[in-house]
Amino acid sequence: MTKIQIKTLFTVVMLACVSSYASPANQHSGAGVSSLPAATQSSVSAALGRDISEYHAQATIGGFNVQNLRQKLAVHFTAEGVTLRKGKSTWGLALRGYGYGDDLKLVGAESPRASLNRIEYRRGPLTEWYLNGPVGLEQGFTLSEPPAHVRAQPLTIELALSGNLKPTVQSGKSLTLGNSEGPALKYAGLTAQDANGQALRAWVEVQGDRLLLKVEDSIAVYPLVIDPWVQLAELTASDGAASDLLGSATDVSGNTVVVGAPNATVGSNAGQGAVYIFVKPENGWQTTSNFTAKLTASGGLGGDAFGSAVSISGSTIVVGACSQSGVCNNGPGKTYVYVEPPSGWVTTSAFNAELTASDGQATDAFGNAVTVAGKTVLVAAPGATIGGNAGQGGVYVFVEPKGGWKSMTQTAKLTASDGQAGDNFGFGSLNSMGSIALVGAPFATVGANSQQGKAYIFLKPAKGWKSTSAFNAELTASDGEAGDFFGFCNFGGGCISANGKTAIIGAPQGDCCGSTGPGKAYVFIEPGAGWVTTSQFTAELTASDGATGDNFGFSAAISANGSTVVIGAEAANRSQGAAYVFAKPKSGWETTSKFEAKLTASDGQPYSFFSYGGAAISGKTVAVGAAGTGVGSNADQGAAYVFGP
Repeated sequence: MTKIQIKTLFTVVMLACVSSYASPANQHSGAGVSSLPAATQSSVSAALGRDISEYHAQATIGGFNVQNLRQKLAVHFTAEGVTLRKGKSTWGLALRGYGYGDDLKLVGAESPRASLNRIEYRRGPLTEWYLNGPVGLEQGFTLSEPPAHVRAQPLTIELALSGNLKPTVQSGKSLTLGNSEGPALKYAGLTAQDANGQALRAWVEVQGDRLLLKVEDSIAVYPLVIDPWVQLAELTASDGAASDLLGSATDVSGNTVVVGAPNATVGSNAGQGAVYIFVKPENGWQTTSNFTAKLTASGGLGGDAFGSAVSISGSTIVVGACSQSGVCNNGPGKTYVYVEPPSGWVTTSAFNAELTASDGQATDAFGNAVTVAGKTVLVAAPGATIGGNAGQGGVYVFVEPKGGWKSMTQTAKLTASDGQAGDNFGFGSLNSMGSIALVGAPFATVGANSQQGKAYIFLKPAKGWKSTSAFNAELTASDGEAGDFFGFCNFGGGCISANGKTAIIGAPQGDCCGSTGPGKAYVFIEPGAGWVTTSQFTAELTASDGATGDNFGFSAAISANGSTVVIGAEAANRSQGAAYVFAKPKSGWETTSKFEAKLTASDGQPYSFFSYGGAAISGKTVAVGAAGTGVGSNADQGAAYVFGP
């Protein structure tokens, strides 16, 4: 797949595929990758090629060789250029120059460099690169600066052609390469987009022995773009059924993705719920319905909604059993703790601990949101009555006993001293790093603004967690409005960095009270003197392509080092949903609508609600649930998706 990325103050991504001509014998040679949308195939193929050694470059005299057995291709890289062979057929490519129109800057020979399945030619501001994978050979160009200040003509990449295959242009977007015996290779799938994902006009031209790749970049936007994120896998359950709602809650830690299916039938109990564990295979993430383990709760009842909230930290998984709507079949609600056995995760209904509230009431919605960090678990009860205030909400802290997890009631209970009835303190929005708790109250009134929302920070006292209503800081948005619902995070995931200094808070802006925007998310950085009550945020993140009602900010997550933020917009595009990735600039977080990547499902459907159940991040891995996804003939069975750069 020839993918041409021209990066610097702007990025143009051009994709085209160099692969064997599709005959009946090799139509499926992409091992499933070819079933993905064209724009996704190249990136997935490159990721697989990185993980599978048969696609790696082998050093040879004067350059490198790569093999692509699936495409029956052999490729040789030297300082003079690239030669592709398929049987007796050959096709050569050699970069000659780049620029605008006919005003091209010529380039000379350059020795290639290789790492795994990637081969590069570095020529000052221009890097030419190739990636080998199941669906073909991907070619790219990264340009660190525009070739000229004036862009009146199309951006042009010129390559010299050689070999015994002759190109025929197809619809301006692809080439068929053949000889008297018929077509042998295909160069296809050409697209172009700028840094904001804006599609740009791109086409190919052949002039004698010259191949010209052209892009109309006059409208291109010019921010620096980080490595692209691509879908690596779609996770479903082999025993799943219609309306299971897999993906209602999703979290990731290292190589392990945890996905809740709160409406799954267990035995004869409809809606008891289950949680599925997927561990990354040795050869990398791949689309599968074969889960590693399945968790259920012994003694569970129909309608428990086990899996409506999940969280994982290392070898510990915590599962909430109370619908995100706050309707609990099991009384006030329950939360379960599972610890990974020494031999790895296995299917089980035997939990290590059942966590309950000592003062729980039937309407508390205990377990609506959960989070675990090390030995500390937080469980939200947003419907709890506090001092006569119905629905003010509380959060319960559980600290693992010295002998290990066991069934217990809370170590401490957190409430807000200024809380009011209906605040729903903790609703779908709490996070802990063990010594710091971030709790959202998205229905709280701020000034005269009904349901503008708040978030609270509690710091662990020196002698350990204790029940309190005295928060350390209260966060609001200075530009907030009624109906913003500021305070959303995940139903289990990370919304504060590992060092506790960076917080991300969503404000999806519902239409109940007058605020009807696409939604926002806010970044707060801890001041030098420590967290304090403030409405002065560090940055406000929005989506440049956002639309009213997207619910951007309904879920949010931040990487452990605080450098990457993922924001869910579960109602975007007829509720197909999307998730946006933002990278921290070198100068620090700043208000922007320019995202690094927009994540969607390759098989996205209206009303699949991609990101409703959270968009979790661990390192460079993002996991996103889409509970409304149909699987086969099963409507709303649900799925989760794994993305990485």
